[in-house]
Amino acid sequence: MKAMLRKLLGIGAVSAIAFSIAVGQVSPQGVAFAPSKVSQPLPFKAGETLSYEVSFSKLIFSGTIGELKLHVAKPREPSETAMLELTAEAVSKGFFPSLFGVKVHDRYTSMVNPSDFGLHASTKLLEQGKVRREQKAVVDREAGRVTFFDRDLTTEKSEPKVKEKPSPSWTQDLLSTIYYVRTQPLKEGDVVAIPVSDGGEVYNIEVVAGKREEVKTGLGKFKTVQLNAKVFDGRYIKRSGEMLVWVSDDETRIPLRAKVKTSGYTITAELKRLP
Repeated sequence: MKAMLRKLLGIGAVSAIAFSIAVGQVSPQGVAFAPSKVSQPLPFKAGETLSYEVSFSKLIFSGTIGELKLHVAKPREPSETAMLELTAEAVSKGFFPSLFGVKVHDRYTSMVNPSDFGLHASTKLLEQGKVRREQKAVVDREAGRVTFFDRDLTTEKSEPKVKEKPSPSWTQDLLSTIYYVRTQPLKEGDVVAIPVSDGGEVYNIEVVAGKREEVKTGLGKFKTVQLNAKVFDGRYIKRSGEMLVWVSDDETRIPLRAKVKTSGYTITAELKRLP
């Protein structure tokens, strides 16, 4: 239970919104990709912050396990060529993490080109119990390569492990995927194909826009578009499962709720307040 909670908190919080869970991954497939056009102006502005409560349920066990905060940073040096900085922070919270002694504080950063939303670099700072790691990925868009660095922060003189792999010139990571999907029109039946860079590998996933429906949350009732992320059954994750995300049916396409069902448990992330 303790190990599972770490995975759900440390990566599952961002994953529940970002269409992926980093457990039971498959080997990546060959990469060939042409990105969809990004709608301009972007449907979110610098300074936007989205806060979510993450809960877990399995059989008789259920409760809050963490909080997730997503943020669009303001440009440090305003210019037409400045990279867009996206950040996320996942922190353990609630009865279950306290009961099992699970303490998690993970931070994510993605740097993307605001014109075509292509990923340039991403960073993860992972603190999960005694585990402390720094992971970085740098995408060389001209050369079509991604370089991944993984360093153990518990050892002062630890040298990072480095690997370099082929990559499409345009790709996303787990965090930037959330925002890229928001730039798409999302008409019912649309299929958004996304190459996702994670751990120095690139995985091809799809997000299918489903029906429009009214959803009731703690913030009220909203008209939404239901999205089905095709990441299970061998696409990115070996096991079977389902991942659904409900985004507001307006020009902002804010993720209001995400739900992941697999292996008998459910993770739900729900927006706590509107920006």
